[in-house]
Amino acid sequence: MPESPSKLATFLAELKRRRVFRVAVVYAGVAFILVQIVDGTFDPMGIPVWVSRLIILLLVLGFPIAVALAWAFDITDKGIVRTKGKPSAPTTPHHIVIGNKSLAVIAVLAIIVAAWALLRQPSPVGTAISSIAVLPLANLMGDPEQEYFVDGMHEALTVELSKISALRVIGRTSTMSYKANPKPIPEIAEELDVDAVIEGSVFQDGDLVRITAQLVATRPERHFWANDYEGDLTDILSLQKTIARAIAGEIGLALKPEEEADLASAPQVSPEAYNLYLKGWHFRNLHNHSKAVEYLEQAVALDSTFARAWAGLAYCYFWKDYGVGLMKQALDKALDLDPAQPLAHAYLGFYQQIKWEFVAADASFRRALELDPNNVSARDQYGWFLQRTGRPDEGLAEFRRIQELDPLSHRPPWGIAGIYSNTREYNKALEYGQAASELQPGFADRFINRTNREILMQQGRYAEAAAAAEQAGDLFRQLRAEWALGNREKVYAVRDSLSSTGELQQREQENPLWSAQLYAIMGEKELALGLLERAYEDTTKEFHYYTGLVYYPEFDSLRAESRFKALMQKIGLREVLDQNGQRIR
Repeated sequence: MPESPSKLATFLAELKRRRVFRVAVVYAGVAFILVQIVDGTFDPMGIPVWVSRLIILLLVLGFPIAVALAWAFDITDKGIVRTKGKPSAPTTPHHIVIGNKSLAVIAVLAIIVAAWALLRQPSPVGTAISSIAVLPLANLMGDPEQEYFVDGMHEALTVELSKISALRVIGRTSTMSYKANPKPIPEIAEELDVDAVIEGSVFQDGDLVRITAQLVATRPERHFWANDYEGDLTDILSLQKTIARAIAGEIGLALKPEEEADLASAPQVSPEAYNLYLKGWHFRNLHNHSKAVEYLEQAVALDSTFARAWAGLAYCYFWKDYGVGLMKQALDKALDLDPAQPLAHAYLGFYQQIKWEFVAADASFRRALELDPNNVSARDQYGWFLQRTGRPDEGLAEFRRIQELDPLSHRPPWGIAGIYSNTREYNKALEYGQAASELQPGFADRFINRTNREILMQQGRYAEAAAAAEQAGDLFRQLRAEWALGNREKVYAVRDSLSSTGELQQREQENPLWSAQLYAIMGEKELALGLLERAYEDTTKEFHYYTGLVYYPEFDSLRAESRFKALMQKIGLREVLDQNGQRIR
């Protein structure tokens, strides 16, 4: 006697007979197609997120209803009828409305839509993100005096992300502009040209720090990810790297081995020293270098292993009182503790530039940018170094790159204006000088006025140039214009007057470049060359003076002289212009 089928087998057979499986497959296929269409079209069309979420929720809730209806009813060529119980005898089969061909069509459509979804949005979802901005973090402590701490966390997170070469990270100047002037994310994304932004907040309670970060895609606006990170101030450097590593993982970035190693660990730091460091860096950003030095010295006194504080101290030593000796000591300490500290390498390049060690300076700047390709400060310093040493086109490329990294900062147009001014493209210089002044009102006003006087000189409007220079108190350009007008006696009289009062001799001691320019336009080449050679021997006087040797029109009369060429070679400068002021490279 044959075995009777089990209850499970009977139930499955009944599900099959009632075509429940067929309905479930069809429903799932159609729902999948609808979800992909909603996901791919609603955001670009500006349809609110809640509408797509509602549709998905209804599709999920509809699945068990569809299955229940399939059990109770059947679709036949006579319409929808209640499904009869299991027949005792075979019945004549009826026409199936949803047959194998329909299932095949649905399957093909599902495959096509799935392929479209994969091509439209790579997996992981973030691999399409190649640019990001860290917006100012919110202060959850309710204490305005803790803003320096919150801003420090913002800058630290920006720095850690900026070390990732596959990511374009917007600089602090641009992102911090939204602290006082917040805007909707789509507007920020358009101004900064970024694929995503990081929003977040900071809370501190004693040595406990909690940072909340969320990643928001901007094209279209979608919230991808959010998380809380909590740790002790002792491990704050590691906490910052952890957040950066999580963001990189979320957007699917391929990290270089050295980038993975850098984000994997960080040294501990004294909480008190870190707090002092943030205060020092706060005053450094305000250009109060005396106050910055005060706090940074306290920080390294508490924790002598804090490499980042040593690097910041080196920078502030120079700008406080041109203390190059102390600067070098602090840099040596910073790089000994952390050879991979980007800013320390950038500041070393600056120091080497001051000491006229141009080959070494170039290597230091390049190393800084290898370690942190998005570092705006390092690129800015490198751009100025390149133009000063006779590589204006390379400098221009650096400032163009800074415009991409920090589009709301006045620094890149200011650097570009300087290059165009040096290469005597004064109209372009004026354009970028005005752009810099718009971004930071009043910043470039003196440059704009001086450039206008240079344009007058270039156009041969010497009388107007002389009058404008006299009104501005620009004695040198006034004398230069008077000499071009042929008023030689007037120039000699001014020179003799300066000499009789001792002012000319004082200028020769304090700023040999000014006097050398005057002698050069008067045709006294020997005096001019002697002052320039003396300035090279005494680098404490004016370490930027070599910019003048490369570009200044006053030295065109010297460019064919063998002594001038020898001096350029000795210093390590490239010739850009000839004796007629024409570019040769």
